[in-house]
Amino acid sequence: MKEVKIVSFDNRGRIVVPKVIRKSLGLTENSQLMMVADTETKEIKITPVAFDPNKQPIKFRIKIRDNPGSLAKIASTFGDLGISLMYGESAVIEKDRTAIWTVISPTPHISLDILKEKLIQEGDAIDVEVIPL
Repeated sequence: MKEVKIVSFDNRGRIVVPKVIRKSLGLTENSQLMMVADTETKEIKITPVAFDPNKQPIKFRIKIRDNPGSLAKIASTFGDLGISLMYGESAVIEKDRTAIWTVISPTPHISLDILKEKLIQEGDAIDVEVIPL
C-alpha cells in the first residue's frame, strides 16, 4: 500500500515525516534515512537504511575504464570482500575511455587503504576517492 502526503519545509529547511508514514515503515526516533536528490529531474528519493549507529556510511567515487564488464568487476570485488552496497550511480566521463561509479556502503570491516588497493588491483579501478558522509 502507498501512503501519499504533501509536506512543507519550515523556516529552517526541515520537513516532518507524517506519523502514518513513520508507523507504516516502522521508523522510530533513531531511524536513519538516505536522501538522494536528482538535480536533473528535480526529484528527491528518501529511503530508510539500517546502518550500525557506531559506523558511519562511506561514499566512494571510483574511476573505471568505460569497457563492458568494468563495473561488474568492481562490484564483484566489493562482494568478495563482504561489503554491502546501499546505493550506486554510474556516469560515463569519456566514451570508451573512463567512467565514474559513485557508491555508498556501510563502513567496511577492512582499512580503507587496503580496500582502495584491492579495488585498483583486483577490480581494475583507475582511482578510488573516499568521501565521508
